[in-house]
Order: sequence, then structure tokens, then C-alpha cells
Amino acid sequence: MIAVITFTDPRPTALSAEREKALMEKHVRLVEELRKAGFEVFDINDELRKYGAINEGRNFGIDSMEEAMEAGRLIAGKGASGIIAGLWHWTESNLVTAMAREAKRPLLLYADDDLAWAGTTCVTSVGASLWESAVNEYALNHVRLKGDVEKVKAWARAVEAVDKLSKKSILLWGAPYTLGMEHLMDDLPRLKRIVGDFIMLDQYVLVKKADKMLSDEHLRVRVEEFYNWLTEKTTVKFDDLMLTPEALRRQIALYLAAKESWKEHGEISAVSIKCQPELSEIYGVTACLIPALFPFNLDAEGGKEVVPATCEGDIKGTISSALLFYLSGKPPLFGDIKYVDDDIVMIANCGASSLYYARLSENPEENLRATTVQGQCQGASGGALTYRTPRAAFTVARLIRKGGEYRLLYFLAEGVEITEEMESKLKWGRQWPHTAIKNPLDKEGFISAMGANHLSLVPGDYTEELRFVARLWGVKAVNLEDRAEVKGVLGV
Repeated sequence: MIAVITFTDPRPTALSAEREKALMEKHVRLVEELRKAGFEVFDINDELRKYGAINEGRNFGIDSMEEAMEAGRLIAGKGASGIIAGLWHWTESNLVTAMAREAKRPLLLYADDDLAWAGTTCVTSVGASLWESAVNEYALNHVRLKGDVEKVKAWARAVEAVDKLSKKSILLWGAPYTLGMEHLMDDLPRLKRIVGDFIMLDQYVLVKKADKMLSDEHLRVRVEEFYNWLTEKTTVKFDDLMLTPEALRRQIALYLAAKESWKEHGEISAVSIKCQPELSEIYGVTACLIPALFPFNLDAEGGKEVVPATCEGDIKGTISSALLFYLSGKPPLFGDIKYVDDDIVMIANCGASSLYYARLSENPEENLRATTVQGQCQGASGGALTYRTPRAAFTVARLIRKGGEYRLLYFLAEGVEITEEMESKLKWGRQWPHTAIKNPLDKEGFISAMGANHLSLVPGDYTEELRFVARLWGVKAVNLEDRAEVKGVLGV
């Protein structure tokens, strides 16, 4: 929910019906634009019964300390994600300061480019006063925009995403660090500034549930129904070594166990499965259906919620995926940086990524038809889910840490078709899902800038939103398309 509030000049001698009508029109236009874009808007001026004020000889805009403080209390009580303050014409800065002090929410100061009114004067005066007073972090780190409603929407998407992440937990089955990768370890108390909580369960929770499903005659019906659905909707290539019918059933049981575990833990923004080596080697099958189907809107049991999912207990990767999901509403893809040259970056997760990327279709059946399940190249047994992502524009993001300081890497990527020539050169992990994008740097620059071997992405351009997110989190954003920025922030 985004709160929208318009202020005005409180001086009695400045009362102008023409001005107040103009402010009301601008306020209403902004509210309508936001609602049209899908935002839930908390209209403070409406809440304070200001729409009839002009006819009563009063101001439409907030014009007193009492109203400003009441507005702040209303915003705080409603739990709004952020506040857009309409500063279309002059107001006294301390009114906005009082509102910001009470509300304690991210704040955007906005005016349009109408030369008829003193919006620019107001934004700069109020902004300077918020810096001077610094009544809270939101006042100190407010954003100022002028005449760009699309950028306002980007800011609103950013604050909504940040708010959702801050109120939900990340669920990890199996704690890092996986396969000795130190970058999967993290400062969890510090990360609670941006994530609600971390729920860490041993993978034995899933093993126990899966074994019960497979051994109980009545519970196994659920596995068999899922098996029939998967073999009908996708192309399944069984073999005598890795992908046997029984291995696939065990993978299905692990996925269903994960679904049950996820449902037991309330508001979860994303999940991660460690998998290696406890599941892949010791239990005997990879957990590939979890990263394939959690971030997908359909399985054998019907339509379902999309839940971002990653592998190997990658906490920063899980946060990156959840962030992209909340910004876009699209299932995020997560995978390894498998290959880089001066032209392309190849992303291929070790067995599965969201099946949405098989065709990028809003019809899940089309994505399933484009998916092949075939024997893994690692682990004791199990199937990988194979596809090649079609070309599209993608926003790529990755939260990293260097020397104890977090950074948010991002760039807008152009998808590349995986040609027959490229396909012929694939050997290790050929059965994995592959996505190719243009390299924003060169091979040396790219690998030097990477703070992980995993990336997350979604279709569309959300780079503006990511810059706002970094500002809200208090971390530096690094656009990999900007070589000077890469060098300046990362020193590479």
C-alpha cells in the first residue's frame, strides 16, 4: 500500500480556490495513475475529508500541524509501504517533517513540471529541511522526483518489494555453506535489516516426510498421481542408471515434502534447498523438482502460489530472487554462471530452474510441454529438467558481499538464442536448463566483478527499481553496464 498526501500553503492570506483546485486535480491524477498501475493507494486527503474543503472555503491540501501529525499517525497505523508527498506548490516544511516523524516510512517528495506553481521551490525547501532535521532515517534518506510519473511508479514498486521482504521469512532446508563455498555464508543478524527472519531446518525433515509418503500405501497415492501428471505433461526419458521410475518417484516425494514443510511455516518469501551432498549423494536423489516447481504456478495438485526457490542454501541468491519476484510478479530464474566469453553469459542451474523459462509463456501447460526430464550428470540418481530459454529482455540481479560490505549488482540483459553450434559444444550439464544473455562487460571484467557463481533474473526492465531498492537498503548499487561504476565501487 502506498500513501499519497498533498500539502498546501497554510497562510490565511494565501488562500486561493484556483490553487487548491489545481492541487486537487494533480493529486487525483497521481492517485489514479498509481491505481491504474496496480497499486493499492491510501489517499490521505480523502481520509481527512479534504475533497469537500474547497466548497467550504477551506484548503484541499494539508495545511496545519494537527492535520500533518494525524496524517502521519494514519499512515503508520495502516502499515503503508511508503509515502508520496505531493508538493505541487509552496507549503511550510515543518508540516512535512512532522508527518514524516509520525509515519516512519520511506518518503518520496514529488512535484510535476507545471510552471504555474512553485513545486520546485517546495521540493527543495522541504527536502533541505528533512536533511536538516533528520528526524528519522526516512527523512534523512528521502527521494525527490519531478515530472516523471513512471519513475514514481518504479519507486513505489521498490518500496513495496522492500516492505514485503522485511515482513516475511526465508526458509532454508539445510544450512550453508554448501561444498565449501564461503560466499554462501552470511551475517544473518545484519541481514534482518532487510529480511523478516530466517527459518533453518535440517534436510532430514524432508527425508522423513518423503520416506513416509513412499512407504505408506495411502500416502503413496499422492506420489503416483503426481508421477502420472509429470510423465503426461512433460517428456520423460528414463534410463537404467540415473533416471528410473523409482528415482523420479523419490524426487516427487521430496518436492511434496517440501510443499508440506513450506505450508507449516507461515509467511515465507522464498526457499532454498542445500541438496548437495546429503540429498544428492547420501539420500540418493537430487531435489531438482523444488527449484523447478516452487517458482511455477502449476503442479499436479492444481494452480499454486509462485515461491522463489534457489539451491545450495544460497542466502544472498535467495534474497535476490525474492526481490526480483516482488518487483516484477514473475517467477525468478536462478542458476550458475556456467560459461562466460566476451559476448555471452551462459546461466545453467545444476538440474533445474523455474519451468516458466521453458517458453516464458503465461500458459503453464506450454512451458511443461517444452520441458524434458532426463538423467542427471551428478548425484547418485535423479532427473534434471531440460529446456532452453527463449530470447527476451531480462533484469539480472545479485546481492554480494565484499570485505563485509553488501553490494547490489544488476544489469539489463538481452537474451541470446542458444544455437545448434552452441548446443554442440555443451558437454557437462548438457541436460540442465540453459539461459544465454549478452555480456554487459567483457569476460575478464565480468568474472572479476562477480561476488558469486549464481545469478537471478526476471523478464522486463526493473533496473530503476533496483537502484531505489539499494538506496532503501543503504547499500551501493553497481550497474554492470557501466564500466566506470564497476571500477569505482568494486575496484576491478
